[in-house]
Amino acid sequence: MLDLDMSPYAAFVWPAWAISAVVLAGLVVRAVAASRRWKNEMAHLDAAADEAARPQAAQSAVGPDHSPQAARSAVGPKQ
Repeated sequence: MLDLDMSPYAAFVWPAWAISAVVLAGLVVRAVAASRRWKNEMAHLDAAADEAARPQAAQSAVGPDHSPQAARSAVGPKQ
């Protein structure tokens, strides 16, 4: 059986175990929170990448009348 009697040292050993357990639990909580943040950030970056890839197909579907003002002025007035 386990002998957990640490008579002269119990006042030092048990608090050390408790502090270690609290620190390890804090590290686990911090790692899980960071993982969730990274996953959310990755989802946002993926969504932004999808949005960045869409305008090329969307511009050809809209047509030349809806081109940005800067592009119209670079080409010249519409005839």
